[in-house]
Amino acid sequence: MKNLFLLATLIFVMSLTPRAFAYTVSGAELQAIAMEALENALAERGEYRRHEISFTQYPMDIKLPEGVIDIKAELPTAINYTSLTPVRTIIFVNGRSYRTVSFTASVRVYDMLLVANHDLRIEVPVTASDFHLAEVRIDGRNEYVRDAKEVEGLVPHRFVRAGSPVSLSYFQQPVAVNPSQRVTIIVNYRGIRATATGIVLTRGRVGSIVKVKNESSEKILSAKVIDSHTVEVKL
Repeated sequence: MKNLFLLATLIFVMSLTPRAFAYTVSGAELQAIAMEALENALAERGEYRRHEISFTQYPMDIKLPEGVIDIKAELPTAINYTSLTPVRTIIFVNGRSYRTVSFTASVRVYDMLLVANHDLRIEVPVTASDFHLAEVRIDGRNEYVRDAKEVEGLVPHRFVRAGSPVSLSYFQQPVAVNPSQRVTIIVNYRGIRATATGIVLTRGRVGSIVKVKNESSEKILSAKVIDSHTVEVKL
């Protein structure tokens, strides 16, 4: 009984004894490991454009007990180009998780893209003079335009502010035909090509399908808009 009492006393005294720390990991080291994880994640997704990474907080130095130290970083979510990205650094001592330090990082990626010189209005055709190339921050999409030829002659289907990078998804073909407009109907049937005059019944853009009435037969047909004067019917 006496021996048990002495053992319990010894354990209690040991618990009050300050733990021996052999190593201090600095906040700068933890941040560097988190930075490397972000850089690796960008490389894995093929992102080599100019970018900037900054952290919203700077961690304190952490004292570690004796043992084999290992520090790993992980990203619980994909990198976000427009808001903060979380990063966790996990400190292992002798193979066991000892402490987790969380970061939030701002990842800014830049590219040379076509930028609107002025506000672009809906349904107003654009030309090369409406744009210039500039390095701007991007949001991670791959639909950005770098050559004005890709959008020249198209019309925005949404308002585009001056200074904004433009995406191909912002544009569409202009309206080519309107109701009551007279057009040439090209009819293709088993290799035979014929033409007729028709009246457009519905509004349409190049490539879209509209209703037209053959003036001679008065039949109503579905036709593909070729240009502002021509539609095509395939039978």
